Amino acid sequence: MKNKLKRILCLTLLFTLTFNIAVFADDGPEDFEDDNTPAPEIDFSAPTDTTFDDTVWTIEYEDGTEEEYVPNPKARWATIEGVAMSLDFKTLGKAVFSTSVATNNTSYDIKIVTKLQSYRNNTWTTLYTKTKTTTISSGMNSGSYYVTKGYKYRTRNTITVYNASGKVIETDTLNCTRTYK
Repeated sequence: MKNKLKRILCLTLLFTLTFNIAVFADDGPEDFEDDNTPAPEIDFSAPTDTTFDDTVWTIEYEDGTEEEYVPNPKARWATIEGVAMSLDFKTLGKAVFSTSVATNNTSYDIKIVTKLQSYRNNTWTTLYTKTKTTTISSGMNSGSYYVTKGYKYRTRNTITVYNASGKVIETDTLNCTRTYK
């Protein structure tokens, strides 16, 4: 019963953060515009209909290999309850991204490092990095950056969960990839 209550509290906090807090990067006026774009709704399932766009969620391993991410947090993670990622392209090439994470323990802290990367010349190049640390069991990292049409982009999200003593409990890297057509 106590674990269920903690999970409900954790998810409630995550949804409260999602609907009440929007965090935006500030990387200078030349390549970033903070226009209070609302954060997207959280959906803890991977994209099912890719006929409309080519969004792909992948898991990245330490050796650099990737495989498609199929949401089943119980099988993959010990402490992470769920992860939601989005990458959308708006007017004039504004790439808007968001990553939300929830854990199964209300005393855990979360650090989300999101790198917006472009794929050119057979390699991923980081354009922009945004880090968000939260002292509660759920958190969101969101921001935006202007990009050019005709290229593949991804958010490379490194998620680290810490206990109250600051010890790393779990870490993982997930990507959300799309082509800006």
